[in-house]
Formats: sequence, C-alpha cells, structure tokens
Amino acid sequence: MTGRAEAQVLRLSLLYALLDGVGVIRAEHLLAALAVWEYAEASARYIFGDALGNPIADRVLDQLRTAPEGLTRTEIRDLFGRHGKGSDIDIALRTLWEMSLVRREQVNTNGRPAERWYATSRGATNAT
Repeated sequence: MTGRAEAQVLRLSLLYALLDGVGVIRAEHLLAALAVWEYAEASARYIFGDALGNPIADRVLDQLRTAPEGLTRTEIRDLFGRHGKGSDIDIALRTLWEMSLVRREQVNTNGRPAERWYATSRGATNAT
C-alpha cells in the first residue's frame, strides 16, 4: 500500500510546485511532499500494522517469527494443509526475502539439501 515512495513524493512535489505557480520543483516542494508521504505511511502502518498485502507472505512471516529454529519449505507448505500452490509460496518467500524480513540456509541431509527459513529483524541483510 505504501510502495513506490520515491515516485509518489515526486508527484506530490510537482503538485506543490504547480500550486505555487512555478515551473520548477524546489526544495520546499520536496520537503512538503515528503512530510505528507511520511504522514500517509505512518497512517497506513497504524491502520494495517505490518501486513504486507500478501496473505500467504503474512502467514509465513507470522509463523517464522514464532519458530526460532526456522521452518523448512516442507513445513511452510504444510502451513497451508498442502493446498497452497508452490508458486504462491515461492512468491511469498521471494517477497519476504526482498524486504529482508527472512533469511535462508541450506541444510545438508542424506538426500537433497533442504532450505530452512528464518525471520529476521526488518532491514537486516540477507547473506544467501
């Protein structure tokens, strides 16, 4: 809901410049637009909490936050009673990964290596 902040702030600053009757966006227009955006972002966070807008990603993240030992892909799939599409779970994990909300590790097994996923604190960097 609050994605593309840079583009939205630029659009708002353009509106402020137009309302001032000038053809150039100045620092005061950018600062005003940024203040409006920060207010909108804080409001969205207050109303919607940390919801990501993807119910599968939200559920996976909630479960990972309560599992300090992490979850394998199989355990994540089992959260949905094995009814969740693999592609939907892949998208959810990729979304969480790109937001640095999860990290993953390869775990050696007797067969194919397993992936284990862990929740991170927001803003942490992913090593793998």
